[in-house]
Amino acid sequence: MDELMDMITKDDSPSGISDAIKDALYAKSADKIGAHKDSVAASLFGSSEDDAEVDGVVADASARISGADENGTVEIETETEVEDEE
Repeated sequence: MDELMDMITKDDSPSGISDAIKDALYAKSADKIGAHKDSVAASLFGSSEDDAEVDGVVADASARISGADENGTVEIETETEVEDEE
């Protein structure tokens, strides 16, 4: 900030002063954004606790679809064709 004040008092170019102001504002905003980045990501994409819950639900659904029982054993149904003799 002292550098900016020196630029103003020394009557530096307006574009240089403008660039210094922009740089200071970008630096402040980057710090504030960085401070909130983790909380925003967790709220948008869920936390690891949510992932564990989803994995459990997917595993249960997969077991039901595949026909597995509670022990994970899958029963396979087979059909045999019997030829009719005429």
